[in-house]
Amino acid sequence: MHHFRSILLPAFVCLASLLPAQTPLKSPDDFLPHRIGEQFTPHHLLTDYFEYLAANAPATMRLERYGATNEARPLQVACFSSPENIAQLEQIRRNNLRLAGDPAEARDATPALPDGIAIVWLSMSVHGNEPSGSECSMLLAYQLATQTEPEVREWLKNTVVILDPSLNPDGYDRYTHWYRSVSNVRKNPRGDAREHAEPWPRGRTNHYHFDLNRDWAWATQIETQQRLTLYQRWLPHVHADLHEQYVDNPYYFAPAAEPMHDYITPWQRDFQTQIGERHAGYFDQNGWLFFTKEVFDLFYPSYGDTYPMFSGAIGMTYEQAGHSTAGRAVIKSNGDTLTLHERILHHLTTSRSTIETASKNAATLVENFRKYYERSATRPQGPYQSFVIPATNDPNKVNALCALLDRHHIRYGRAGATASGLKGFDYMQGKEMTFSLTEKDVVISAFQPHSVLLQVLFEPEHRLSDSLTYDITAWALPHAYGLEAYALKQRLEPKRIFEPYKAPEVRLAGPPYAWCIHRKSLAEARFLGRMLENGVKVRYAMQPFSLADQQFEAGALVITRADNHAISADLDALVQAAAAATNVPLHPIFTGWANKGRDLGSENFMPVKHPEVAIVYGDDVDDNNYGHTWFFFEQELGYPVTPVALDRLSRIRLTDYTTLVFPNGNYNLPESTLKIIQEWVRQGGRLIAFENGVRAFADKEGFELKSKTEAKKDSAATAPKPYQSREREGVSDQLPGAVVQMEMDTTHPLTFGFSGKYFSLKTTSNLFEMPANTHTAMWVGEEFKSYGFIGSRLKPKLKNTPVVAVQRIGSGDVVYFVDNPLFRCFWEQGKMLFANALFF
Repeated sequence: MHHFRSILLPAFVCLASLLPAQTPLKSPDDFLPHRIGEQFTPHHLLTDYFEYLAANAPATMRLERYGATNEARPLQVACFSSPENIAQLEQIRRNNLRLAGDPAEARDATPALPDGIAIVWLSMSVHGNEPSGSECSMLLAYQLATQTEPEVREWLKNTVVILDPSLNPDGYDRYTHWYRSVSNVRKNPRGDAREHAEPWPRGRTNHYHFDLNRDWAWATQIETQQRLTLYQRWLPHVHADLHEQYVDNPYYFAPAAEPMHDYITPWQRDFQTQIGERHAGYFDQNGWLFFTKEVFDLFYPSYGDTYPMFSGAIGMTYEQAGHSTAGRAVIKSNGDTLTLHERILHHLTTSRSTIETASKNAATLVENFRKYYERSATRPQGPYQSFVIPATNDPNKVNALCALLDRHHIRYGRAGATASGLKGFDYMQGKEMTFSLTEKDVVISAFQPHSVLLQVLFEPEHRLSDSLTYDITAWALPHAYGLEAYALKQRLEPKRIFEPYKAPEVRLAGPPYAWCIHRKSLAEARFLGRMLENGVKVRYAMQPFSLADQQFEAGALVITRADNHAISADLDALVQAAAAATNVPLHPIFTGWANKGRDLGSENFMPVKHPEVAIVYGDDVDDNNYGHTWFFFEQELGYPVTPVALDRLSRIRLTDYTTLVFPNGNYNLPESTLKIIQEWVRQGGRLIAFENGVRAFADKEGFELKSKTEAKKDSAATAPKPYQSREREGVSDQLPGAVVQMEMDTTHPLTFGFSGKYFSLKTTSNLFEMPANTHTAMWVGEEFKSYGFIGSRLKPKLKNTPVVAVQRIGSGDVVYFVDNPLFRCFWEQGKMLFANALFF
């Protein structure tokens, strides 16, 4: 008998023998050109199998294509339930939204269905090179579609299962195609075989090398955006996210580790335990190792377990040993061989156990889901009952924030009334302040169904029950978007609908002398990029100035007809088209005479050079940060960038480029490459380095940035530490991710547009001395505000260390970003900062 089927028989009924004659559905083994577990399945065949099932099992299954990836692969989910439930699937979905307080469904006159139908969502292989989830999905789909097992039929009487077979098709195909192209006909379990050494950039990430399991809350990626639209249409009661970890790890399932966020309810914690206990029973029967309550916490809000938690579900991560190093079989350190068959079977077991537990507790699940949303709308958990975004903020920044709130169905509106003497936590000042409310201010009330997610995303700091955490620990959206904002302990409700800002159309009586544009958001950087690509010459102001009725700050963009006489006839149309596309307000100016400050012909207005940008890639480059930067250029800035191989820098003509970007990475550049780069900078090039990319140049000859050192302590005075405290001792020197307020030189072009305030998302413990012969644009001051966890030994060392510095070398310069401004591309202020480094 086939090996995998022999493994399945002790645990499950052999489906082929029970398949009714009238519905001879093919199993995955019958449908595919290979048997499950013997080879990886290309995504197109995975898709084909689900489409085959849907076409031949319409009574028990619905297939919905909810989008497509960057590489045009389909995104789809399959819904399974009893024939009775499938016949009224839309009513079940809408009834569930009623329970969640959806106002559209509450107004609907259609009679509500009886409560008690649980909705379980299973997400497979969000990391593409963790493929056992996607492979498992076909077996699970077959069992749920055929319903030949009595227990499966019983579960689906009161349960709808939503199965996403591949959250990351581009990464999944990148890994599986590579593996199939290099692996032996006979699987080779030796760890040093080629098939166990996946090359850069690996299949974990999507097309732009984003980790989609860090993107649920920020929704920067197209896969996330389309999935959230569907997720908000369903709002499941249980969500399990199936992953893989390294080959020697036992299986992990819930309950999760601390820290768990305070807003995770006792019910959610308890039900995680119930599910974990049922899983443990099956694993005990089979003698499989597992662990719980370790490593995988529930704090950072952008995971596939925490985001559902903050949306009323029981969110869980499942981790099977495997990953890209496992191939189809691999020898573990204990001498045993881990096979793909085993990995699939373990995931199949927890998937079925999840459905079973939900079914047996369906009524309780649904009732607690209803109570969760009722409490969210009537008794918000957190200390703040409303949030105010003043209308004095840049409207494009407010638009960007509101677009994100829309994705999460968080409600907001204009204040529609005035009030004075209000008190609230001021995000810019870091303390409670008194302020006045105006009619156009944006108000977000915590008295709404998605109150918990709102509070998690907006609160400036969250209590951390354990400093051993898996990810960043602060992320308040007002800091991320650079918005003046207030968090209030009193209830405010918006009285008017929010209409997004649209830049006014300019009607000209005649050709203007110049166009002036305020520099306040990323929108102006997009506008500037379009202008340069269209051959328009642009200047930026080094100091404030006043023209006509407008006061312009340093960093304002100026386009004069004198600079663009060769395209004078088309200039106005080009400017207006770019402004309309980027929603940038224009100010036509009909004189170069300044009321205050310098006239437009002054040397105060510096020309913007047209950057020709290259970014290095390769084994030493962090694939995530490379992708964040690539995505920023292509999808957010709309500006061309050329990827160049790091190991070919000495062989390419660097003079073809004006700007070279070194993302975060682990570099060991030879002396010859350092000299080539330094000579290129000396001739006018601009080198921009992020995070550990900075370390490629710090402490090297010719580069001014030097690592910060401290005097060694007398070892005799240091008490010995217990061996088992070593992990916690190490935390004192770590910084998993915290928000830190910067001191800044407001006269430096890198800080233009920030109004004197910048909060950096600091994700590194790298420390450097304040450079003597280099311009430091941003630094951590002697006294600084911070939010989130910073190790107790590290925090005082941050004082008076540079965060952004610029070194002049000959005719060019080096921009050192100690903190990564494009981390996961959700820190909007960082994008502005990087754009300044690119253009100014």
